[in-house]
Amino acid sequence: MPAAHRHTDTCTGHGCYPSRANAEGSPDVFVNGMGWHRVGDGWAAHCCGPVCHGGALAAGSPTVFVNGRAAGRIGDPVDCGSSAATGSPDVFADDRAA
Repeated sequence: MPAAHRHTDTCTGHGCYPSRANAEGSPDVFVNGMGWHRVGDGWAAHCCGPVCHGGALAAGSPTVFVNGRAAGRIGDPVDCGSSAATGSPDVFADDRAA
């Protein structure tokens, strides 16, 4: 089962764009004391030379929802080409392998 992805957890990065932390999570549903990151929640900008971009979680759990939005998990895609990389050591969502 893939682990829950929380506010401030990081992504894989892509190409020459490095890993970075996400910037949002649920204001009232917490995993290990951090807001659960959801589809549509934003990411801090990351840069490859002078070119920078932010992003948002593009897909999440098909069965677990937080505030009406799919819950983020390790392995879920970010709309810029990276994926959620870090998460909870002990909270998991559905049976899809990460």
